[in-house]
Amino acid sequence: ISLIGDSTLSGVRWYDDYGDLERYNFVFDAESCRRTVEQSCWSREDIRAETALVTMQRLSGELGEVTVVMSGYNDPGYSFASSVDTIIAEAKRQGIPQVIWLTLRTTKVSYEEPTHLANANVYREDNRILYEKAEAYGDYLQIADWSTYAAEETGWFEYDGVHLTADGVDAVTTYIADQVDEVLAGERLTAEYPAWVLLESGDSGEVVVSAQEAMIEEGVSIDGGADGVYGAATAAAVESFQRDNGLDVTGTIDDATATALGVYTLDPATATTQPAAEQATVADEQATVADEQATVADEQATVATEPATVADEPAAPLARETAQDAPTQAAVNDAARGEGGGDGGGLSRSVIVPLLAVGALALAVFLRRRQVVARRAQARRRSSGARRPFTL
Repeated sequence: ISLIGDSTLSGVRWYDDYGDLERYNFVFDAESCRRTVEQSCWSREDIRAETALVTMQRLSGELGEVTVVMSGYNDPGYSFASSVDTIIAEAKRQGIPQVIWLTLRTTKVSYEEPTHLANANVYREDNRILYEKAEAYGDYLQIADWSTYAAEETGWFEYDGVHLTADGVDAVTTYIADQVDEVLAGERLTAEYPAWVLLESGDSGEVVVSAQEAMIEEGVSIDGGADGVYGAATAAAVESFQRDNGLDVTGTIDDATATALGVYTLDPATATTQPAAEQATVADEQATVADEQATVADEQATVATEPATVADEPAAPLARETAQDAPTQAAVNDAARGEGGGDGGGLSRSVIVPLLAVGALALAVFLRRRQVVARRAQARRRSSGARRPFTL
């Protein structure tokens, strides 16, 4: 096999640690500031490395059954798509059976290409391009999703989020070797539904434009319109959309929000799958609500019969009772009318108490129903777990 990369892969050489790559006979060539096809920038080693294309041409006949590419971090965004096409054309010209390309890391990345032509926002777009190219070239170009695999592993990277530490070298060599294993075994690496990457303030690019346009179509106004910049106005619009749609109000576009906006598609195999425990919880809550509704109905029926019962009581005993217990009855009437007293007859205790009970129970049922709806929404968001379109 062969591995061709820029400084994000050069750490393997700098640490002189090839790890699990030694399962294979391999050719390794990674240089700082390398670009894929356009002339490379000046590197930290004070050289202008040959491009990935020129390297492939120099090593023609030695690149093996699989060529692994970890390049693009120094490429201007405007040329990346054509550069991928050029590399694939060269691989086919040499008769290399398979090409694997690692997605560019986008999470917690502060690195910028030395001439400021590429950064994390460009890498999101580059990853989208990689998946488009993989679809165009079929299984000849396989995408290994290093970006998602390493998203939360801050210990694998230097402060800029892309260059490898010693732990990162161990991780990437194992990862690449495992991906090659799968390809040689006839497995398909490219995810049909690539993972979503969180969008937040400071991000920009086509994916932000898509999200802004989707919110505007949903009737959410954004100061400045769909300008492709995730600033305070977009964050406020996202919060408004999330609030109106029962989502967690964060001001960032996670996979649940992206799905609701229609800019991201969940894997159908997992989107409708709800964990059994959550299904049981929802069923229990639905049964509880049903029981509470039945109780309210019974109480309402009881209240409906009580006024007639009071009206049917004999007048004389009622009069005697009132005369014998005047202070108590006066207190009840005062309570029915309010402490300030007032003219007119009050409701009897036999009517007041059930009414208060029914009102309290109805309020409890209402609050419980809101809690159930919230839990269902949360369960749906949790069950959307293994997400996969468009790695950004």
